[in-house]
Amino acid sequence: MIILALIASSILIAGIVSYVDISEAAVIYDPLSRSIVGVVYGPAYFIKAPWQGVKIVYLRVETVDMFKNPPRDYPEVQAITRDGATVYIDITVRYQVQRNDEAIKILVTRYPLLDFEESVIVPIVRETVRNVIARYKLTEVIERREKVRGVIVQEVEARLREDPTVKGCLQIIDVAVRNIDFPEAIKRAIELKLAAQQEALAAEYKRQKLLIEANASAAARILEAEGEARAQIIRALAQANATLIQAEAQRRAIALIIQAYNRSDYAIIYYYIAALERIGEKGNLVIIVPQGQSVPLMMPLTPLKGEEHKTSP
Repeated sequence: MIILALIASSILIAGIVSYVDISEAAVIYDPLSRSIVGVVYGPAYFIKAPWQGVKIVYLRVETVDMFKNPPRDYPEVQAITRDGATVYIDITVRYQVQRNDEAIKILVTRYPLLDFEESVIVPIVRETVRNVIARYKLTEVIERREKVRGVIVQEVEARLREDPTVKGCLQIIDVAVRNIDFPEAIKRAIELKLAAQQEALAAEYKRQKLLIEANASAAARILEAEGEARAQIIRALAQANATLIQAEAQRRAIALIIQAYNRSDYAIIYYYIAALERIGEKGNLVIIVPQGQSVPLMMPLTPLKGEEHKTSP
């Protein structure tokens, strides 16, 4: 009898004393009265009546992954664009049940199986994503992908926060669109288009480069011509200045001759001799001015014609 009493006591205690772990909430409900008796947050031991039941609600951050490829919680979202093309969206939602007695009681009352993730979160995400994609054509989704991504995140968050069945019970931490993918045929077309654009950019770059090089070469030739023209002008000015200086020197020399001898014909002789000197610099010519005469004699140093082959005896 004692053993039976001990066994009965153990069973009774096991049915009365329970434990709830960290980041969990134990919701004690009475099936007879169909009411929630209380909420206990872990880690903690608690006592309940043997006929009462317990539902464990997780309070940690939960992640819902809807991906095309595993690992995943649910398949990706398939959506149809305004022009009938199919796109595939990978999306992640992170949420957390509010640590609040009233919020937890409402959540358990409305979703006794605690299936609010499958019943609310996933359907809202899928419906919202499809509604957003349906507003755009395929080309718009491709070209304005970041904008479409932002609209999806904004509207999914708003729908989840405002849903009347979970409003105030769930905290939506963030929504992230991981990828927007397309069928293989569309991806190949996009790759071909991008390749064509790259080739066009390369051709334009080459054309611009050749144009720049041609302009640079033309500019260099223009600068070279301008430099040569300026050099010629400088040389001409220098030569003109030298001629002026030389003329001024000759003028002063003539003035000194006239002043020294008081005879202007000496100036003419001076010019004559100077001219002969210049002639003599270019050939074998000796200039002789006999004493007492004003006309000089010019004696060539080269042999006369017919005498260059004569030899001395």
